[in-house]
Amino acid sequence: MNKDIILFVNAIRPATFGALEIYEQKTGRTFTPIVLVDQKIQESITKRNGQKHEGKDLIVLNADFDSPSSLMKAIRPYRDRIYAVTCQYENSMLELKKLVPYFPYLPMPSERSLDWSTEKKLMRELLEAYDPSLVPGYMEVMDNSDATIAEIEAKLTYPVVIKPSGLEGSLLVSMANNRTELTDILGETFREVQKAYDVWIKRQKPRLLVEEFMDGDMYSVDTYVAADGTCRPAPPVKVLTGRRVGFDDFFGYMRATPSGLSEQEIGNASATAEKACHALGLRSVTAHVELMKLPHGWKVIELGSRIGGYRHDIYALSYGINHIMNDILNRAGDVPEIFTEVLSSTAVFNIYAHEEGMLERIEGIEEVKQLASFVSLKQSLREGDSVLFAKHNGDPVFEIILSNKDKDQFDADVRHMQECLILEVTHTKPLVSVN
Repeated sequence: MNKDIILFVNAIRPATFGALEIYEQKTGRTFTPIVLVDQKIQESITKRNGQKHEGKDLIVLNADFDSPSSLMKAIRPYRDRIYAVTCQYENSMLELKKLVPYFPYLPMPSERSLDWSTEKKLMRELLEAYDPSLVPGYMEVMDNSDATIAEIEAKLTYPVVIKPSGLEGSLLVSMANNRTELTDILGETFREVQKAYDVWIKRQKPRLLVEEFMDGDMYSVDTYVAADGTCRPAPPVKVLTGRRVGFDDFFGYMRATPSGLSEQEIGNASATAEKACHALGLRSVTAHVELMKLPHGWKVIELGSRIGGYRHDIYALSYGINHIMNDILNRAGDVPEIFTEVLSSTAVFNIYAHEEGMLERIEGIEEVKQLASFVSLKQSLREGDSVLFAKHNGDPVFEIILSNKDKDQFDADVRHMQECLILEVTHTKPLVSVN
């Protein structure tokens, strides 16, 4: 029987339809996307990830993922046609793990590896056991008591980074330079973390990690990990955090390609990403690996069993790589198509206001749209909205993509965007809150 169905867990990225269409036009092969949603969290998933795709034929199946009979009944009409099962969002890894036993004859990750790649504490324990040089010093904390602070100070050196163990990206990530800051930040983060977990549909108990701050250059590598453990890395992406451009925050301000790394350093970064994937026993997934380049080598910040945010756009524009389709091919046991020749310089920007408060005025949107390198602009907040940093679970005001074959024009447009885009904020800081 023709294997023509791609099963998506809980939700599907809107860009997937275009990725499938490009692949189908190139190969003549056609696929049917189907989304399988755990009915217990359907409302939350739809609200968080969105599930409306106008003009697209999309089959959505509902089942109770804790009921074998419900799941088997839902997939029975399609079971023999399923080409691959993929999960595109971090907050649906628990459901992917529940599906693994129902597809014994398809390439799938192990249930335990999905646990290890989702919880930062488990991740670091495995990375440290595999190769102690991969991770900074860290510890898990349950409160901000004097005893806990003393234990942190005995094990780690300031500055330290505080982050939730089960949230992605830079959400609620802060840095402390001394005991007073550490105590205050831990207290505030413990108060807010459960609300953030609810918004991001995390079903496990919130945990916090404290780890030594790494002062280096940040990059990421999306690696296609085959069923036999073979790692095929896509080109690395350079990441500038908000802290690097003057914010007291770790959000991803800019993700850019090409990375500017030498061939040797690209090889070292890819080798470190491969070590991380093998340490967690990953297979039949795309691993998004975040790395820090330090003077004495590479360390792993964290990794997830999914494609990285914005990576499909970045790889398509800079290299002509169909990243979403490559993820599907790899999970099906086929070889992804990777190109390394640079077609254009590309960057994705998350634009936050420089202060927290009330967004009073925005200037420069139309000017940005007229740039020769302009690709897209998504606006999440408008005048009158409260703006918060990512460490307080705030969203960026804008997501902007620029790309150009002419590197000089690209660099000029980046500078122009940074100069002309103005976000004026009132100085009255709102109460820290979750969406």
